[in-house]
Amino acid sequence: MEIRPVEMRDSEHFLNLMMSLEYNAQDDLYAEKKINLSNTEEILSDMLQDGRSQIFLALENQEMQGYISMRGNHSETTRHRAVVSMGVLKSEQKNSIGRNILNAAIRWAEDNQVHRLETAIRDDYEEMIELYKMLGFLEEGERVDAVNVDGVYRNEKYLYRLIN
Repeated sequence: MEIRPVEMRDSEHFLNLMMSLEYNAQDDLYAEKKINLSNTEEILSDMLQDGRSQIFLALENQEMQGYISMRGNHSETTRHRAVVSMGVLKSEQKNSIGRNILNAAIRWAEDNQVHRLETAIRDDYEEMIELYKMLGFLEEGERVDAVNVDGVYRNEKYLYRLIN
């Protein structure tokens, strides 16, 4: 497996990966934007130009299997933080991809003076929550009825990890 930073030439394949992932992984990066090639290129361009942010891809035989993004802050009071978002193809979730790209994010944080990584995960994604906890993330709280999925309200767990 190869883990590497995203490049602009990855736009179309990254879009295909995002379309294959569950909705919440898309929502973290695209927010209110429509998922299409133009917006994907804009998102990747913004991330690549932002020294406080990064996206890593997990590839197996040149095929994208997952991603992790770290979106940093620029405000003086919050520039020590980065929000983590991860998505791995369902068919590959038992293959250590999540662990490997999350470790890549932690190393990136160490190398880029990020003191705190943080994320919010739907409470029914128990395996993902456990993965984060195995790699040193702690639960910070829970936001009740934070997301509505197919007419059902779900809570989100807030997790964080301090670096150095």
